[in-house]
Amino acid sequence: MRKIIVALAAAVLIAPAVWADSEFSIALQGGASHYTSSLSSGSDTGAAYGARLGILPTPMLGVELGYLGTQNNVKQSLDIGREASTLMTNEGYADVRLNLLPGAFTPYVFGGYGLTWVSGGAASGIPNRSVNTLPFGGGIEANAGAFKIGGRFQYNYLFDRIYTGNSSSGVPGVVGADKGGNSDFWGVTLDLGASFR
Repeated sequence: MRKIIVALAAAVLIAPAVWADSEFSIALQGGASHYTSSLSSGSDTGAAYGARLGILPTPMLGVELGYLGTQNNVKQSLDIGREASTLMTNEGYADVRLNLLPGAFTPYVFGGYGLTWVSGGAASGIPNRSVNTLPFGGGIEANAGAFKIGGRFQYNYLFDRIYTGNSSSGVPGVVGADKGGNSDFWGVTLDLGASFR
């Protein structure tokens, strides 16, 4: 019993010091996105936009909850039976963030889990569906008082395949092999936000 009381007393004394360095932040993102693999040359570089909340209980380690949306034009490809479309994604994610150097100018890395809704690409043979996602990357953030500005690179590895071509064999009533393949996407954004300590 005495050990429990001593442990609780120590926690009460240490907690204010730990939380004194804690930070809550919000950031808005805007930039560019592009697809890889089978859509690397089959799509244009498009828009990326989003927002995220950050909670850093220590100056070095924290968690982020975010939203990332993208919009890319898919080019027509007669070779694989693909019509033009505008492919959109809406991703919700959570990640663990590690600041490499704490302070006013902070490089960081992150990685986590997301769920991405892919839509708008039906004309290109890309069905609307949800996809399990591994978001990871890094960035640089500068603090000016309560304001933040930074840049971020986020790669989104898709665990589930998104098909990028027409699955029809061209013969009525016969379904052929998929003519596309898997595709991930990345985004580069400029971040503007604020922090609360």
